[in-house]
Order: sequence, then structure tokens, then C-alpha cells
Amino acid sequence: AMGFVGDLVHEWLAPVVAIGAAVYSQYRISEERPEDIFNVRMAYAASTAFVGVVYALVMVLRARSQRGAEETVTIRNGGKTSHVVVRDYDAKQAQDALLWLGISTAVIIGMHVKLDLVTPMVIQALLQPILLVQSCLFNVCVLGRSASGWLQRPWDGDSLIATLRTMNVRKIKRQIEEMQSEMAGEKVKKRLSGTQRRNRFRKRN
Repeated sequence: AMGFVGDLVHEWLAPVVAIGAAVYSQYRISEERPEDIFNVRMAYAASTAFVGVVYALVMVLRARSQRGAEETVTIRNGGKTSHVVVRDYDAKQAQDALLWLGISTAVIIGMHVKLDLVTPMVIQALLQPILLVQSCLFNVCVLGRSASGWLQRPWDGDSLIATLRTMNVRKIKRQIEEMQSEMAGEKVKKRLSGTQRRNRFRKRN
């Protein structure tokens, strides 16, 4: 029973948190309150820095470690089979995750600066540590758990890119865009109503 519950939490925690963060951002965070925006930025910066430092340490320490220097992992890609040293495999996994973290950070910051979008920052601030702790890389290289069972290499779904793909990123992105579009429409209506009130006031005077 506990195994089933654990698998259920592992599978659904990230999507539920993403949806909850989007709803919370829409109804509880106001772009008109500077303290809200400041808190979101700080939370996102802290989350990104923490995850980035962990991946960077794993990448460096595994590359220099002698543990796993003689063991190999078999990787099958299409019709090709290759054997990679476990130490190098772990370091490469951490490097890929760190690279994707940098790319996603640049995209989200760009969306925030150019489009004033806050919701993606809220979602990622919560999701990044969750995805890190759930990853096989973290469980094996940081927590020291045995690389067996679902932690056995190769880790087909163990990178932020693969994890986000399994979460149906396109669907989540579409939902976020729809929410942002609705919010933008409400702002336009408010601006139009304000303009109409000013025009009516001018006509009366």
C-alpha cells in the first residue's frame, strides 16, 4: 500500500503543484503590488540558485570521483549500443540538467521582463526543487541510495527536460497562456472602462 501511495505521490505531485501554483498566482498575486513581485522574484532566484548549485556540485564531484570509474552503463539509442563509465554518465546527467536549468531560466526571465508574466516564475520556483528531489540523480548521487529498481541506470526519464516532457509541457503551457490571455483581457476591459469614464466626465464638463 505504501509503495502504491509513494508511486502516486511521485507521479502526481509535480502536476498538482504546477496547477495549484498557477491558480494561486492568478488570484493571490497582484502585479500592482510591488512587494508581491519582489517576493516572487526572490523565491524564484532562491529556488534556481539552490537547484543549480546542487547540479553543479554533483557534476564536479562525480567527474572527479573514483567511485564508479570502473563500472559501465549500457545505453541503447535506436539501433546503436554504447557503454559509458558510470562516473561519466552521472556527471553528464548533471551537466544536461544544469544546461536545461540555464535555458529555462533565461526563457522565464525573458517572459517576465518582456511580457510581465509572473505565473511561470511561481510555478518554477516550486517545481524545480521537487523535480530535483524526485530525480534518480539526486537519490543516487546525493542521498546515496542503491542504483537498483527504479533507480537503475540508464535513467531514461531523469533530467529536467525528460521530466517536463512527461508532464505534457505543451498542455500546461497552453493552460498558462489561456489564463494569461484572460487576465490580459480583464486588464484591457478595466483600462477601456477607465477611459470611457474619463471621456464621459469630459463631455459633461
